Amino acid sequence: MGFKRDVHIKYPIDLVFRVLTTFEYAPKVLDHIQEVEVLDEEVKVGTHIKEVRLIGNQQVENTLEVTEYEPYTKFATYSKQNGLDLHYIYTLSEVDGGTDIHFEGNIKTKGLRNMLTKPVINRIIKKEDGNHLYQLKQYVEMNYKESQE
Repeated sequence: MGFKRDVHIKYPIDLVFRVLTTFEYAPKVLDHIQEVEVLDEEVKVGTHIKEVRLIGNQQVENTLEVTEYEPYTKFATYSKQNGLDLHYIYTLSEVDGGTDIHFEGNIKTKGLRNMLTKPVINRIIKKEDGNHLYQLKQYVEMNYKESQE
């Protein structure tokens, strides 16, 4: 189970990739992310990132692991918490001086409780993360406008 999204951002791929993979931007880009801490010196395959996000009215702490990191082309993270596995994959390509991002969010549940509530879990995750690419697009286009003129 999961979901897919595509977005085009009218900015160069190096800028878009940097904002996407530099986690200090996450609380500025995504309203449900409250804190982010990269637990290693640099972001690469194997890097761990601790995040605190709001799900409903509840703060949830989670650790992500970077599973793929190919500069300007591919980036993926994996997290596992309470019988819920999330694998987020971003594929970037340069198109007409801008950047296309294809996103796949794969969701797997484990355990009887999570299996029974899987439709609710999927709906919550889609609500929380379903429009994050559009928020990224809006952030880049609002904050880097002057660099394109």
